Amino acid sequence: MCPAALTLVLAAASAPARAQSPSPASPAAAPIAVDALKKSCDKGGAADCLTLASAYARGEGAPHEPSKAAGFYKKACDGGQARGCFELAGMHLSGQGAGKDVNHAITLFQRACELKDAESCIRLALLFYDGKDVPKDLGHAATLLTQSCDGGIPRACVVLGTMNRDGSGLTADLRRAGELFQKACAGGDAEGCGEAGLALAAGRGVPRDPARATAMLGKACDGGWMAACYNLGLAHDTGTGVARDPARALALFKRACEAHQPGACHSLGLDAKNGTGVARDPTRAAALFKESCDGKFGPGCYELATAYFGGRGVARDYSQSGMLYRQACNDGDFRGCTTLGVMYASGGQLAPDPVRAFKLFQEACDNGDINGCARLAPAYEMAVGTERDMPKALAAYKKACDAGHQPSCYRYGHHQRLGEHLPRNVAQGVQVMTQACSGGAGEACYELGLMYENAEGTPRDLVKAVALYKQGCAAGNEQSCTKSRYR
Repeated sequence: MCPAALTLVLAAASAPARAQSPSPASPAAAPIAVDALKKSCDKGGAADCLTLASAYARGEGAPHEPSKAAGFYKKACDGGQARGCFELAGMHLSGQGAGKDVNHAITLFQRACELKDAESCIRLALLFYDGKDVPKDLGHAATLLTQSCDGGIPRACVVLGTMNRDGSGLTADLRRAGELFQKACAGGDAEGCGEAGLALAAGRGVPRDPARATAMLGKACDGGWMAACYNLGLAHDTGTGVARDPARALALFKRACEAHQPGACHSLGLDAKNGTGVARDPTRAAALFKESCDGKFGPGCYELATAYFGGRGVARDYSQSGMLYRQACNDGDFRGCTTLGVMYASGGQLAPDPVRAFKLFQEACDNGDINGCARLAPAYEMAVGTERDMPKALAAYKKACDAGHQPSCYRYGHHQRLGEHLPRNVAQGVQVMTQACSGGAGEACYELGLMYENAEGTPRDLVKAVALYKQGCAAGNEQSCTKSRYR
């Protein structure tokens, strides 16, 4: 469950459970036998107390008098009517019809939950999950959500599934999360269907099944969960689990973006930026990226930062660009930290600050941005913004190389060949540098060419050396070009 979706869940949970005033569009309810019901209520007829309370709360069949409703809800609750406890708790939580008293509301929700009212269990669970009005207690929340989910409240199954998926207050259990999302979907919860679809798409806790995933996302989208519309748009855009249909993808992105789904606005922004299926429009692209960024979607902030950096669709503003790259990183797009680090390292757009650049590269690398690792490694090796630390430099080079960054492979292979900071292994170094050369790292081609030309750890082979120099020159390495001209 994304943070925005969870906010909606919590907001819904904290609202009064029942409308406290009559709807103007509703037909007037027939008057009820107030006196007879009151006599029965006074004699212990808790069900009649509940009927009276509901009439006064809604103004249906009796005058709209919330304070009287609260009194009858209390009698109903005292008589064992779970719904009376539930409704009175909502009134104390909102302060409508009864004094605002969160602690008393919690006591009432707890009593109703013990009386097997599943809706009370989820209301209480979300109070402990949110931790705003009471101390946060995820363990207690999970227990209550389990009771509510077992009691037939699909929303509780979704939140509990999210906790199992993310390991929030529970040991992460992807299989159990998938089961809970499926159960919520079967109960008619659109987000449950969407989460089940995302699990099937990623093979997260269930066997990967793109076709079934798109079917579930379609059901969730039809049910109004806009994150599903966005992900269904991505499936149609790439042809994953469904026939590729850019026009359908565009329509889904538009629908979801109009409902302020930030990922969809980002996708529409990319279309406007690149002229994919729509006219190229940098100004519209920037506006869409801003909406996406305002929704805490990291890639939207990254694209908006890049627009400010290049002056595309907005006035060029390096300061604004830097702030947005930072926001992108905060919101999970760690390219933002790497790019901001480059700005501080180069000093071309911001005041040079090698220490800050180093910390940004480290943050990006620690969070899986390979370009961040590729920048971090030479910072450690050359002692730029930090003390020289070759073991950490080599670890960063290897992490970047393993992810396919060929210049980092070259540096790692170079050190393997020399054996200065790693156990010397010429054959392995040659193998890694050959991979780097084939991947476009011109420096690797040049060094390999020298090795074959001078028989340094390899048999002398001038033909191979010349071929490597030419390959390095084609990759932009000037030293290779110089060598190839004289061969």
